[in-house]
Amino acid sequence: MNSPLDSDPFPGSYAPDEVTFILRRLRLETTPLEQREQKIQSGHSHYSEMIGPEDAPTRERLRLFRECLATNGARMARDIATLADALAASAVDGELTIVSIARAGTPVGVLLLHRLRQTAPHLRLAHYSISVIRDRGADLVALSWIMARHAPGSLRFVDGWTGKGTIARELQCSLSSWLDAPAGLHPGLWVPLDVCGVAAFAASSQDYLIPSTLLGGTISGLVSRSVLPRGEEDQLHGCVSLDHLRRHDLSRWFIRKLIALMADIPRSDVPPSNASGGPVRHAEALRCLAETLARYGIADANRLKLGIGETVRVLLRRLPQVVCLSPDTHAADAHMIRRLAALRAVPVEEVAGLAFDALAVIAPASPKTPCHE
Repeated sequence: MNSPLDSDPFPGSYAPDEVTFILRRLRLETTPLEQREQKIQSGHSHYSEMIGPEDAPTRERLRLFRECLATNGARMARDIATLADALAASAVDGELTIVSIARAGTPVGVLLLHRLRQTAPHLRLAHYSISVIRDRGADLVALSWIMARHAPGSLRFVDGWTGKGTIARELQCSLSSWLDAPAGLHPGLWVPLDVCGVAAFAASSQDYLIPSTLLGGTISGLVSRSVLPRGEEDQLHGCVSLDHLRRHDLSRWFIRKLIALMADIPRSDVPPSNASGGPVRHAEALRCLAETLARYGIADANRLKLGIGETVRVLLRRLPQVVCLSPDTHAADAHMIRRLAALRAVPVEEVAGLAFDALAVIAPASPKTPCHE
């Protein structure tokens, strides 16, 4: 169980007592967006084998982020507080080890750690951030390292939200097929927002724009999304340090803002109710997925991203074809989605009866884009 690591754990731009990233820090050449899309959609390369350039957020994106924080920050704070109460109630033998999914889950994990230090000081707490990659699974090298130091039953996997349920599914598959998985390890995902009914516990299932979705590495510890170069599937997953963005980093600032918003939220004396929609909601999500694929004549479900959080990711980092909005989407969230779409000249269609507040369709890759090694 005492697995050695080929890279030292590190805190990113967070304080050392807030999180430990269990990732290899790599140097990778960046791949332009259109070339990445062509390689991914052609099957030439897996998305985790490449990384795109990450620049400082524009003034408009920062303006949207601050507006979103003003509109939805208090709601996120309440959901974090609820999730912290549920995690505390789930602790066994006085230990709770938060394992956040890098990188959308990392700020949530840091916030949970701060909240639990205040509301459950009797617990032995730790927070690590590891990689889980679609089609590649959870980083079992990182998990083995963590479980050499903490009881497997104390681990709780945390992410920022759910979309189609990919991360929850990868966790379940990875851990259920892991021959060395210890007894007591729970594969469930704990999130503040579960829009597709797959989480073990969710504070909310009603979609809304979580402020941290509007930024990338500059709100997640100056760490890129995780990468796994071809031929290294049995090694520790990697990342790229974003030190060139240090002067734009808002990671600690965001934590302080949310801690302040949580200050007046009382701890619950009873375990909170699970707000995940469960199998019923998941069935609705699958129906919406099938209907949207049929509407746009798409065969590849990976080109469709469900929920506001995933829609924002597409608008910021992918090549969107169209964004669909429900007429019932909260006006402020809908306005921000439309503004983001306008920045990329992406059409927005209002779809009655949509099972999500928003979804995004990724454009088909151009066959003319060369595919260089």
